[in-house]
Amino acid sequence: MGRQPCCDKLGVKKGPWTAEEDKKLINFIQTNGHCCWRALPKLAGLRRCRKSCRLRWTNYLRPDLKRGLLSHDEEQLVIDLHAHIGNKWSKIASRLPGRTDNGIKNHWNTHIKKKLVKMGIDPVTSQPLKQEPNNTDNPNSTSSVSNDISKEPKSSSTKNVETNGTTTEDESSSAVTRQNSSKDSENNLLNDEELFSYFHDNN
Repeated sequence: MGRQPCCDKLGVKKGPWTAEEDKKLINFIQTNGHCCWRALPKLAGLRRCRKSCRLRWTNYLRPDLKRGLLSHDEEQLVIDLHAHIGNKWSKIASRLPGRTDNGIKNHWNTHIKKKLVKMGIDPVTSQPLKQEPNNTDNPNSTSSVSNDISKEPKSSSTKNVETNGTTTEDESSSAVTRQNSSKDSENNLLNDEELFSYFHDNN
């Protein structure tokens, strides 16, 4: 058999509580006490399930409710209890008058866990955290880093080589141009000498 529902779902109101509903719940509990949560909604004239009434009273409406962050002593008590019984927030809340299990759980996840980690304590096991070995203890890590650096391509030297190669090609092309110009000048001289000899012979 499955778990029996807390109340008849037919006609049960859901959603945020109104000020009128809060007033009915407060007046009934102050007059009659908690009595039985299953029978309380009908006796108080509320169209709410018993669980909703209980949580509304416990977490929001009861007069001894403490709000705000936990004090240092309360935090230390939560840490000690958590180390013995774990995440049993309702039992932990029973040792802190005026605190709710939901409020303690939220404070644990938001504040206490971070403090424990900074102190070097595992929040789950309440044991010291295992420290990772330093890089200085592992000589292979240094050698691997140096090998990685040596394997990196030298972009500057490559650029120099490319630049030198371009300069050599430019110089070779200019040398060929000078050779061609010198040949053209020699051919012009030969043509002038031939013309001179031709005019000299005719005269």
